[in-house]
Amino acid sequence: MEANDPAAIVDMLDAEPTRGPSGQMQMSAQRAHDWFGFEDNPFRDSVNPKFFFRTDAHEEAYLKMRQCIEEDIAIGLTAAASGTGKTLLTQILLSDLNPRCYHPVVILVYPQMTRTALLTEIARELEIEVREGTRVQTLVANVHRRIIELYRRGVKPVLIIDEVHFLKSDSLHLLRTLSNIEVPERKLVTILLFGEEAFLDKLEQPRYRALLSRVFVRADLRPLTPGEVEQYVKFRCLVAGGNGAIFERDAFPLIYELSGGIPREINRLCYAAMTRAMARRRSSIGTDLLAVSRAATETAQSKSA
Repeated sequence: MEANDPAAIVDMLDAEPTRGPSGQMQMSAQRAHDWFGFEDNPFRDSVNPKFFFRTDAHEEAYLKMRQCIEEDIAIGLTAAASGTGKTLLTQILLSDLNPRCYHPVVILVYPQMTRTALLTEIARELEIEVREGTRVQTLVANVHRRIIELYRRGVKPVLIIDEVHFLKSDSLHLLRTLSNIEVPERKLVTILLFGEEAFLDKLEQPRYRALLSRVFVRADLRPLTPGEVEQYVKFRCLVAGGNGAIFERDAFPLIYELSGGIPREINRLCYAAMTRAMARRRSSIGTDLLAVSRAATETAQSKSA
């Protein structure tokens, strides 16, 4: 996997906006990305790997998590602010795992998820039949047995735990227990934890010292820099079948300022601005539309809170 080339992205995208067959913006378009001539919504709120923008930080995180898998490291951790691309990174890792060598287990943790619920999901992802009311000890034994069985077949389980910061103490210690499954020559399972930065503070508490000691590799995802924000917007426009010239040059510093460099916020802001531009029959997006779109988005969020 190669990092994006910022210069190449800017060169490819600093051109006139995509136009329809008639050379005019499609006035009858009903969706903002249609209005600007895109094949897809460049700022869709989804974890589509084709829109994965590889900053240096994302590339480093990817390589470190791959290192954990390939070198049989028990636990790896990626910490980041919400909206910086943790979940999308897990999808990239999944797509690169050879199914003949690895059995991926992906768990999306939710608030108040219990230890039993976590273990049940892990067991089912490992293709273990789970009956209602099965005791935790039985589930652990069955998971242990299944991991040994996979090892004998030359297959290694990779547990990807997303939103790990929601897990309680007993669940985290369960993961530590699973990370101990091994044979003399290596660990039999790699556990990759993805969580918000606050999770690091939790791990510093004395009761989690044993778990923290097993985190051999750690990566951090940071918000995008001002330069990366411009590259990110143009990259997504390119992937969606258009280009970033619909955004005026002075729009990019404001996108960074209003979003804080958080990709999810960039997506929300840019598509809101595209929608407003369509409503006003505008062919480009400047700072005025961004400012109005930001204010409208904040109002909508406050009403739904």
